[in-house]
Amino acid sequence: MKLDGICKINSVLGMEYQFGEFYIDRDYLVFDQNFSLGMKKRQTFPVAKLGNIALVRENEEILLTFKCDNIEFEINGNSHDDLREFRDLLQNKGMNNADLKKAENQKKVRYTTHHYHNFAKS
Repeated sequence: MKLDGICKINSVLGMEYQFGEFYIDRDYLVFDQNFSLGMKKRQTFPVAKLGNIALVRENEEILLTFKCDNIEFEINGNSHDDLREFRDLLQNKGMNNADLKKAENQKKVRYTTHHYHNFAKS
């Protein structure tokens, strides 16, 4: 899933607004900042380091906020459903619900009880 819009970024250097798109690629949150004439600047952030992930209501709009180390992000300009879905992806470390269920099922198959293991052998 790709989420595009205006992002407010707070860091030690100050605050700035940037337009671009966010998406998850493997274990990283990728931010492609869009410039004019089709030029982009790509920044990556490890999903495992993201914290304070929340949806915040401000001035009758909903913002997705999260933090990576000393950088804080606020994303707006999207529908509420898109923001909620992307928040869930970030909280689940980049996996959607189907991937989580698949991982849980693999864990169940891999770690069976001693009785089941003996029964399967015979």
